[in-house]
This record gives sequence, C-alpha cells and structure tokens, in this order.
Amino acid sequence: MRKVVISLGGSILVKGEDDEAYIRELVEGLASVSDDVRFIIVTGGGKLARDHISIGRRVGLDEATLDSMGILATRMNAWLIIGAFKCVDVYPRPFTSLEEAIIGASAKKFTIGGGTHPGHTTDAVSALIAEMWRADLFINLTAVDGAYTADPKKDTDAERIPEMTSKELVELVSGTVRGAGSHSVMDPLAASVIHRAGIRTMILDGRDISNLLSCISGERTHGTVIAPGE
Repeated sequence: MRKVVISLGGSILVKGEDDEAYIRELVEGLASVSDDVRFIIVTGGGKLARDHISIGRRVGLDEATLDSMGILATRMNAWLIIGAFKCVDVYPRPFTSLEEAIIGASAKKFTIGGGTHPGHTTDAVSALIAEMWRADLFINLTAVDGAYTADPKKDTDAERIPEMTSKELVELVSGTVRGAGSHSVMDPLAASVIHRAGIRTMILDGRDISNLLSCISGERTHGTVIAPGE
C-alpha cells in the first residue's frame, strides 16, 4: 500500500472560478486511482478563513482565537470534499487530530480534514501527518506551479525551481511571516518537518488535476520536486 498526503490550499478549493466543477473533477480523478493507494487530504481555510480572521483581528480578537476560527473554516472546506466523494470509500467526517487522521486511513481509502491545533497551518498539519504515517509522498497543492525564487505574483523576475532539496526549501521559506491566516508556498514548520522526516515532496498547481494524477502515478510532472537531504 502506498501512502499519499495531500495539502489542498483553501484558495485552490474555493477560488470563485467553477469551484463545483473543480471539486467534482478532483474527486473523480482521485477516486480513479488504484485502491492500493491511500490518501489523507488536508484542506486549508482559504478566503473563508482569511475574511473572518481579518474582521476578528480588527475587532480585537487574540491570535489563538483567530487560529481557532481558521480551523473551523478548514473543516467546512473538508466537508465539501467528503460530500463530493459520495459512495467512495471515505472516512465519514473531517478528522480533528493527527491521530484520528491516521486511524481513519487504516480503514478507508480517503481520510479528509483540516486544521487541528491553533498555531499550526494546514501545511504543517499535513507534514506532521506525513511524518507520523510514514507517507511515501507528500503533495502540496498551491496557487502556483511550484516553488519560486520569489512570489511570482509580485515579482516578474521570479523563476520556478524545478528541483531542490528539503534543506533548500527550509531556507527558501525561512522568512515567511507567521500568524493566523498567513500563507505562502509552504509554511516554515511544514518545511522543517519534511526535512527532518526525509519525505519525498512535490509542489504543484492545485487546479491542474491531470498533472496531479501523473504525479501520483509516478509519471513526469510539472512542478517542483523536493528531494530529502542537504
């Protein structure tokens, strides 16, 4: 049995652009993967979380409470995926802890959830699950087609990095701003966990489902390959 953990950014899942069609295509594609592959999928909070966190911060809520609000948003997004799977072999509710995710994956092909602990992004949750579960592959689905030397939405000179080591990823994201609702190509804690655990990792465009399926099947993939090591 192969074990695959997917961190699915909330801004990819609910983008405001044919979201229903995207969710259906994603679910149908993953359901078509051989039954000898099991998945744990962690959904981010996206715009739903950021909007509520922004308002909450302005009215004076503390960061721990804002984190808890964000976790609720991630679980709402997880319900969208669970519901779309219908009769597929899926754990029936969003997991609420790392341990529950792994227990669910022992019985079901698909186990889906969101955040678990205040202060941990869903990238970090995904990486910790991948470490505990001893996953064969960790896939980070983002709004861009891989890791870049800078934010490609802000810097026209940014270049995609086709391959890098886990240590280089840690260095790349080390300056990421932290706090409830923050987001980047990967959270620094997630990168550190991936590095220490030696997990093979891919960063892909989350809306390119055919590319995602190619990655899962071991075919050539457009994105960033992160190899364990220095």
